[in-house]
Parts: sequence; C-alpha cells; structure tokens
Amino acid sequence: MLKKAALLVYQNLNSIEEDNSYWEKYIKFHELYWDGPNASQNVFYGREYEEYRDSLSSYLEIEPDQVKDCLFTKHENGEYYLTPLGIDSDKYIQESEDTIPPQWFFLFDDSEKKFFYSHAGDGAIQPDGIYYNTDSVHSKDRLNNAINGLAKLDIPKDLDYFIKDLQFGLSEMLIWISKFADDSMIVLNYAELTSVIHEFTLKNENSVKDMWSIYNLCTKGDFTKASSDLKIYKQKWDEISQKCTLVEQPATKEEPADSNIQ
Repeated sequence: MLKKAALLVYQNLNSIEEDNSYWEKYIKFHELYWDGPNASQNVFYGREYEEYRDSLSSYLEIEPDQVKDCLFTKHENGEYYLTPLGIDSDKYIQESEDTIPPQWFFLFDDSEKKFFYSHAGDGAIQPDGIYYNTDSVHSKDRLNNAINGLAKLDIPKDLDYFIKDLQFGLSEMLIWISKFADDSMIVLNYAELTSVIHEFTLKNENSVKDMWSIYNLCTKGDFTKASSDLKIYKQKWDEISQKCTLVEQPATKEEPADSNIQ
C-alpha cells in the first residue's frame, strides 16, 4: 500500500482576495463545530465527516456538493493561514509516495522540526508524526543559497548524479515557492510515512539536518565524508520505502476524499 508525505503552502487569509468571505465563514464554523483548526493530520470516524458536511452546507446556505474545503491553521500572530483542497489543490500541495525527495528538506532548518503527539496510555503521550514549518521568504533564501553553493563545485563522479539531480529538484522547488507571497507558510508533513518509522527512532529522524550536513561537506570540499554520509542517508530512505510497500493501512477509519495528505 502506497504511503504519502506532503509539502503544503498555507496562504495568509488576509492576502486572499478570491472567496475571502467564504473562507472566513468556513473557518468560523469549523472551529465552532470541531473546537479547533482543520489540520492535515485530522482523521474522521464513521459518519462524522458526512454529518459535519451537512451542517456546514446548511450554515453556508449552499448545497453540499458546492462546499469547498481547505486546511487551515492559526498562526501565533493570531492570523489564519489556509491551503485550498479540491481540484486546484495541486497548486498548493505536492505529494510524494513512499519517500521524501531530498530537495524538500532544503526548504527547512533543523530547528523547525516539530511533532504530532498521541496518548500512549496511563496519561503518557508520545510523538507519532513529524512535520516542519517555515515561511516562504526563509525557504526561498535557503533554496537560493543551496543552488548557488552547488553550482560552484567541481563534483567527483561518485556524487555527480545525485548532485545534478538535486540541483534540478532545488530549481523546481524555487520556481514553485516563488509563486507565493513571502509571508506564506510552508509545511512538510511526513504524514503516512511515520507509520513505518518505529516510535523509538522517530525523534532521531533528522533528514533536514542530514541533507544540510552533506551539502556543507561538499561546499568544504570534503567529498569523501559527504559520499559516506550520503550512502547512510540513502540506505535509511531505501528501508523506509521498502517498509511502505510491505505494511497495509488499517481499514477501520473513514476519511474525507481530500485527506490523503495526512
């Protein structure tokens, strides 16, 4: 069963002109109904989602099939950020199956790593998901720095294919991110991939840190260490990808059609 990770762009609600009043009403109702934001890790059970949609359409005074959905979050500055779901969601959301492309990690800094938590019994909680959160202006700076730094290098043969592929991926990321305002939020959600990473090693999954370390080794000319660390990095992600193909998802949860980014 394929498992997905997602890279999402959340735009400031105040910067969205099209359907602004609709999204304001949508967010207000959702927070009243669920007592919280519509996060990318939300799961709905049984008829919960259908009942919510019926109530939402009544509140918005439109037919259920006319309801447009979004993921949204409230920033620490008090402002709302959202990413639309549906037919246009590919403008704001990129998905990857059974792995995470290395270029995605260059959007973030290791300090921006965060965890989703769940109850583990007896009052204890444990991390059960990984996500990174940054803003568009910082992600653009990081991508530009990485692209310019790699362009100056004389790469040895054993790293040449990976670096060239990485350079192309970084350039594609920069084109995509540059379409959005500097105050947009960029979120990397490991989502379904965390189900194949053991809970005891989840906190030690530091691919953002790994990628920047390999990059810094290359820029310093230490290609031997960079090549060795890259082999370890690739082995880790090969194992994650293999586990994704072996583990089946439980069939006990019903989720909305657009929840495949969880």
